[in-house]
Amino acid sequence: MLILCTTTIWALSSSPQSAQARTVAEADDRVPQPQAEAAALKREAVAVAIRVSETYPQDALSFALLGAAYYNTGQSEKAIKHLQKCLELSPNQSDAYEVLARVAYEKGQLDEAVRLCQESIQRGPANPQVLNQLGRALMDQGKTAQAIEILQRAVRLPKPLSESSYLLGQACLQSENYLQAKESFQRAIALMPDHTQAFFGLYTACQRLGQTEEAARYREQFQKLEAIDRRSLTDRSGREDTLTGLPLVRKTVAQTLFGAAQIYSVHNESAKAAELFLKSARLDTDNPVYRLSLEAHYVKLKAFAEGLAVFNQLISEQPTSSLNHLFLGRFHGRLGQFEPAEQAFRKVQQLAPQWAEGYRALAELYLRSNLKPAEAQLLAQRAVEIEPTHSHYYLLAVACVKNKDRPGAREAIKRALALNPGENRYQEFLQQLGELP
Repeated sequence: MLILCTTTIWALSSSPQSAQARTVAEADDRVPQPQAEAAALKREAVAVAIRVSETYPQDALSFALLGAAYYNTGQSEKAIKHLQKCLELSPNQSDAYEVLARVAYEKGQLDEAVRLCQESIQRGPANPQVLNQLGRALMDQGKTAQAIEILQRAVRLPKPLSESSYLLGQACLQSENYLQAKESFQRAIALMPDHTQAFFGLYTACQRLGQTEEAARYREQFQKLEAIDRRSLTDRSGREDTLTGLPLVRKTVAQTLFGAAQIYSVHNESAKAAELFLKSARLDTDNPVYRLSLEAHYVKLKAFAEGLAVFNQLISEQPTSSLNHLFLGRFHGRLGQFEPAEQAFRKVQQLAPQWAEGYRALAELYLRSNLKPAEAQLLAQRAVEIEPTHSHYYLLAVACVKNKDRPGAREAIKRALALNPGENRYQEFLQQLGELP
């Protein structure tokens, strides 16, 4: 799916300055640097999206990208125009309805916002954001029962958002179902422990339930978090980067770049796609999706040395990103460079000791290389302890076999099967254990 919430970073910096561009640059020099960077990124987001739409005028996704770029830069009317063009070309583009629903809601057009959310849900898989948007609009219309039904769908999704539970709690308060409201706010806090407003919701629900002592505890916690929020806001007022929202702008820019890269990739413009995948990774240090796409690009071309060079470049710019070291290690492994791969995965463990991936990757390297089997088993065990998934139990089972630990292998593969009973590979592995000497 195309990521719509987007922006970009290369058109102005890579082209000669015109007189108009120099005027803009001179104006930018008169404002704090983070503000100037944020403004430049927003302009470039639109420039890249325009270039994509002009290159592929029959591709609906190019207009979805452009509409989202305009929306993200506060140009709602232009966003509407291009999102409608997207829907003319592809009426089932659910993401376009979702962005149009946001525009309608912000304009106070609640009926239209509800209609557009429903269109989005009917034409594509419902994501938590669109369900939350629909729930908000229904609550604002006073249609609390319908809002609760929608928000219950949101909290039942495989990866629910804290905000979905919070909104469900609000809707339950409106309907005077205080016990369900309390449970919903508690789920919101379980997902986001510092959700200030969820604590206020808990205070309110407990008050209505007559649970005064519990209400007092939640009120106290709300007041503590609210004080932290106020201090944080005061502190941020002196820092230009957060005043401009630069970190968020960068992430949004990265999404736009990634969306453009996806479109270029579909149209076999692999060099342009790779350039934008890399730039999205530069802007968002913590996003694995951009790095996965960058890796996939070079793997598809079998250009492992080039991929290695790209991740070495990223590490020089972002040396503390465990993701960069992970992908560097994977390229070393593909090139048969055992020691550099081992070193890269050790670095991942050092930077992110509570992330299972660093241990899993090194265990797999040892097992593939038929080296250090005892260490491989310890690493697989550590991955299981951090993240007890079926795939990690399977890795542990393989490592146990390498170390001739059949009881350990049998126990691990049984755990894998319990978590994923339909996996034939695990069933076959368990059967083979009975035939091993």
